[in-house]
Amino acid sequence: MARTSTFWIGLFAACYLAVLPMANTIALRNVALFFLLLCLGWRFRHRRPSLQWPLPLLLWVIYMLAFPIIADSSVTALESLQGQWGRGGLAMLAGAGVAAIFYEKDNGAASFVGLVSAVPILVHLSLFTWRAWETSTIPWGYWGRETHHADLGYAAGQSVVLLAAAIFAGPRKSMRPLAIVLIIACLLSTALAHSRAGLAFSLIGGLFVVGATFIVRTSYRQKHILASSIGIVVVGALVLTMAVRNDVRWRNMTSELGAGFYGDAIQLECEGTASIAPQIIAKYGDQAQRIIDSVQYGDGSRVVVLRAGIALALKHPWGSDGSRQAFQKLLRQECANPVISMAHTHNGWLDTVLALGWTGALLYLGVLLFFMRRGRAYLRDEKDLNEWGLVLVALSAFWILRGFTDSVFRDHMLEMQGFVLAFAFVAARYQIKPR
Repeated sequence: MARTSTFWIGLFAACYLAVLPMANTIALRNVALFFLLLCLGWRFRHRRPSLQWPLPLLLWVIYMLAFPIIADSSVTALESLQGQWGRGGLAMLAGAGVAAIFYEKDNGAASFVGLVSAVPILVHLSLFTWRAWETSTIPWGYWGRETHHADLGYAAGQSVVLLAAAIFAGPRKSMRPLAIVLIIACLLSTALAHSRAGLAFSLIGGLFVVGATFIVRTSYRQKHILASSIGIVVVGALVLTMAVRNDVRWRNMTSELGAGFYGDAIQLECEGTASIAPQIIAKYGDQAQRIIDSVQYGDGSRVVVLRAGIALALKHPWGSDGSRQAFQKLLRQECANPVISMAHTHNGWLDTVLALGWTGALLYLGVLLFFMRRGRAYLRDEKDLNEWGLVLVALSAFWILRGFTDSVFRDHMLEMQGFVLAFAFVAARYQIKPR
């Protein structure tokens, strides 16, 4: 019976992890998570693993349960708790449970988790290749089955961290060539899909692993680690160069982002760009219309909405109702029909502040910093390089930094963070402490 339940746990865990970053899979991932938790409960009915709830995580959970009491709308806050926030917590529970059952020292689990995480990337590249074959052209900017290139970026970044850790510290040398190929696939996918942040942060995620390896313990500078590090940098530079040449947005970023600092942000959101048009025309001349359009629709608007979000966060330090629409709701308290209207601020930390208040954002930051510190401790204290310690350090840093450029602390992104970090936390402990 134990073998049967273990099989189903592995199957549901793989399905859940594979579909997490993919668009239009809400029902599938919810079903996979439900049955995964059900199987874990069945498996642990007579055996309780020695899992402890860290204090930062406990404080986060307590705050989330108590938040509806102080929320602007208790009903909406409870719905949000049942939805995205609750599922993020359940994903952590599932990740820890799966690691407690499956992890064995030297089983190369990071390679497998990285491979499963890269499934959306492989699907995209397959569809991209088919489209190129059909059209006899390179379909730059084609997202495959995804509804937004960001989902490819999230999958790629997580996969690169896991696979790089497997290359540097994984016990199975035979998996290194596959891991290298998959890392290249992740970088190519984001470049071909014109996902600037996806490509940039995939590279950054890989560099976080490199940095953690070389900075924490200099004795780990083995030949394959040095070669892999150089390879990641070289391949990343080549792919980035290709992306810049084929996506004009890279070259226009500086001027467009700079224009977003003109004028009062709330006024721009509510009234549009009329108030700053004379300044932009005077400075940019023939390029003025492109810059004005950017402030309203492009990269410049990201700066405007960020500044508006900061103003709203200072005005509402306890957040609103915990919902995804917190920014929109608070902005509409300033003006009923804003001209520049975005779903969120493109900043995960700021969106969390607007939804849950400064306390909620700081508590979740504490959770990520806890995982990072534990990973650092495993790397410093152990004789052998702990691959899951690398994952904890690099992936926590990845999501912390990624949160400053997009709204990643919600929906399936929250589940991705919870599942993999909790898995890595338990696996890192088991790697140094046999059961």
